[in-house]
Order: sequence, then C-alpha cells, then structure tokens
Amino acid sequence: MNTDYLNSFLGKECLNDLLRVSHCQEYKVGETLFLEHSFCENVYFVISGNVTVYKDNSDGKRKIIYLLGEDSFLNDTMVYDESEKTSVSCDAFTDVKTLVIPVKELRRLIVKHPDLAILIIKSLSKKTKRLYRQLKNTTTISMDKKIAAKLWKLAKDFGYEANEYHGFTVKVNNTYLADMLGTNRETVSRGVKKLKELGLVKVENNAIFILKSKIKDFYRE
Repeated sequence: MNTDYLNSFLGKECLNDLLRVSHCQEYKVGETLFLEHSFCENVYFVISGNVTVYKDNSDGKRKIIYLLGEDSFLNDTMVYDESEKTSVSCDAFTDVKTLVIPVKELRRLIVKHPDLAILIIKSLSKKTKRLYRQLKNTTTISMDKKIAAKLWKLAKDFGYEANEYHGFTVKVNNTYLADMLGTNRETVSRGVKKLKELGLVKVENNAIFILKSKIKDFYRE
C-alpha cells in the first residue's frame, strides 16, 4: 500500500497507529461507498482510483460536487460531526482502493497526534476553497465559460499532455459535465459545440481534449 502522501505529513508513530486501526477496501466502478443521510462509522482515504461525491435533489437530479482522486480524504466532516450522518453520497468513478478509518479511532488518534488533525483540516480547507470557486462560477459567468472553467480544472487535476492539447485520465463526457454543473446534457452539448467552434476543444473517439492555457484565458475574460 502506497502511504507516501500520509508519510509526508505524519510522523512514523502516528502513521503506524493510523494503519493499525484501519483496513483496505476495494470498490468496483459504480459501487457506492456511502449514501447521503446514512449513518457512517468510517472516514475513507483514497489510495488509488477516483470517486464521485454528489448530492441528489428532490427531483432525483444529481449534482456532482467533487471528482476526487488518490490521496483524498472522503467524508472527513464526520470527524467533527457527532450525528455521524453523511451530508453527501459517494460512488466509485473508477475501480478504487481505499483506506477505511473508523471515526471513533480517528478522533482518539487526533488527540494523541495533533499532526493528524492538521492533515484533516488541510483536506477540509481544500474542499471549501473548491466550493467557493464553484459558487463563483455558478453565479457570475455564462454557461460556455462555466464549461470551460470545469474542463480546465479537470485537466489540472486529471489531465495529461497530448501534443498542444490536454486529455483526461478520467472519462469526461457531456452527461458527466452536466451533472457537475447542475444542468442538462443538451445545454452542455451546445456549450461544448461553441468551444469547439472557437478552437478551444476537440473531440476524438468520444474523448474531449482542450487547449488548456487558451481555455483558461477564455473563461477568465
């Protein structure tokens, strides 16, 4: 098991204590790790793979909040939530391997190892900043720029260089973008078409590629 990320923040004793109370668990594509409003006794740490964190509204429409990859904590709000009910749902976007950490054990270890508390706070802070950015993009820019901003962020987190373009190591399509932006597929299709006409996006074999630097300039205009 690769613990390089944890090892870079935690002392050897803390890491050993954490691994001692935890266990590894794998999930296949589409499997659910936890559901919103359910009781959950664990915090998850992604060792490999990617997960989708989302909420469903009253109409059953899914709004994707995060696409998270390795070295990410999931459900970490549970550390400070005595109700132990989850506020979001989480599914495996790819095959995923996780470290499953019992909440009660994690709380006990935080008292013993303050560095562990700092690591959890860093994780929560990173997610909060992403929510602020999402809120800004939701309220102040047009849909084509929202799509451009989302594609740029996905390329930053999950991208690879393909000549002058950037592709994605995760499967990004119009349906998934619609769920991330809280809109419908048709609206996203029109936005992606406009980005293609502007020369910022190309689609090959149903895979999206972007001109990363230029698409950033476009949505920041």
